[in-house]
Amino acid sequence: MQLLREVDFKQTRCNARDVLKNFRRLERMAGRSLIDIKSPIITDMPKAPKHGNKAEDAIIQMMDIEAERDAILAALMALSLISRQILYYSFCDVNKHSNYEIGQLIRGYGEKNVEKLKSIALIEFAEAYKKGVLVQYR
Repeated sequence: MQLLREVDFKQTRCNARDVLKNFRRLERMAGRSLIDIKSPIITDMPKAPKHGNKAEDAIIQMMDIEAERDAILAALMALSLISRQILYYSFCDVNKHSNYEIGQLIRGYGEKNVEKLKSIALIEFAEAYKKGVLVQYR
């Protein structure tokens, strides 16, 4: 009998990648203004909202986006410096970087070493993100 279930590392890395790939988009959306300025459209048709409050829905969506972005940042901050740098330059920086460029940016790491460290960092991220929700068990 095992105390801990066996982890499916390949699927866990894939789950972590899927979350981190959204970071750039979330960062762009979170930087957007809460008030979208639209010109009024004048028509002779009666105006009645289909359902709900559009302004409230937009604010709730923005809060969800910011919460998701903050959860990713909190998980990154829980990692070691090297793991954090590798994942930051891979998924979070405005510019996309190759493994070779990442090795040059963090000084002294080769392309294959960065690839190996990224694999380890993705597992660490999956464990840190929202209390391990990304970890896939067999």
